[in-house]
Amino acid sequence: MKLLRLANTVNPTSAPYNQFSLGLKDSIDQTFCSLFRNEIEFDDDITGCNANGSVFKMIKLVRKLISKNKYDLIHIHSGLTGLIFFIALIPIRISLINKTVFTLHNSWNVLKFRNQLLNFFVMLLAKKICTCGQSSLDSIPWAIKLCIGHKTIAVVNGFDNYRVDRVERDSNKDHYFENSGLKIVCVGALNPTKNQIALLKALESYSIDGEIIFLGDGTKKQALIDFADTLNNPCKITFKGRVSRDIAIEHMLQADISISLSRGEGLPIAVLESMYAGCFLILSNIPPHKEIAPPSDRCIYVDNSNIDNIIEALDYVGKYVEQIREERHISKRYSIKNFSVNKMLAEYRKVYDYI
Repeated sequence: MKLLRLANTVNPTSAPYNQFSLGLKDSIDQTFCSLFRNEIEFDDDITGCNANGSVFKMIKLVRKLISKNKYDLIHIHSGLTGLIFFIALIPIRISLINKTVFTLHNSWNVLKFRNQLLNFFVMLLAKKICTCGQSSLDSIPWAIKLCIGHKTIAVVNGFDNYRVDRVERDSNKDHYFENSGLKIVCVGALNPTKNQIALLKALESYSIDGEIIFLGDGTKKQALIDFADTLNNPCKITFKGRVSRDIAIEHMLQADISISLSRGEGLPIAVLESMYAGCFLILSNIPPHKEIAPPSDRCIYVDNSNIDNIIEALDYVGKYVEQIREERHISKRYSIKNFSVNKMLAEYRKVYDYI
């Protein structure tokens, strides 16, 4: 099978590359075409190209690719690159529409209005649509489902457990202070949707003997740093910016707790990786987090707008940290059983075969 994959960019946390492309590199001949300049090196088994941020350059690039190659399948991972692809088909390659799969990687309500429009347009034209879990599918408005429902299925996200195992085997770095007490990691873009401010506000009135490391970058980074600097709390708070997937996993393997107070998600890979790494989870009670449904003794759901609720969760993990550390195997066993990337990719192979 020869596959053309289209996405906005390739970066250390890019699901289309890390989960999809790398997971299928041994069985499918893939070309990864992105709109923006890629931030990481491609695997030798994957052909990579990008348009350096130019829409017109990407149109030309796609036309060149489809004129020189006979693709069996086109997998679209964003509304914008999907629109560019369909424009590139005009006027003589329209039949390739019948070879397209589109993946909605987020919940509908999290998307900006512009991206909702772009996604809706691409979903109307795509042959098959996959959402990253049932909660993502449920988030699509009923009016849109009337138009696309017959060709839409939910495929639960999966994480690469082999990668986590490799990092655990090879890593000898210590990212936390040796005597930092409770070790907490928060992985995600620093923006209003991910809602890291809620955790910091909880620390205004609750002291933690430990360390919190934020991994990610975004529009709210400096505001969060400034707020953290005002806290009179013994907890050490560090913002390390965006790091590679492997380094993020190293933090998870050393952390006791992984926290996500997000207001909206797809089905977050970072939470799945944290669970496999053995972290106890504190999660906002949004549908995508609920869909993961970790064992009740390894997760606390909180109202992300209720600071007292967040403090209660922090107080619990502080009291039972030794037990939490001893039961890491429970989280690991549950995650591999339900969210292996191989399970996800097997479902996508069925979709590919259907096309």
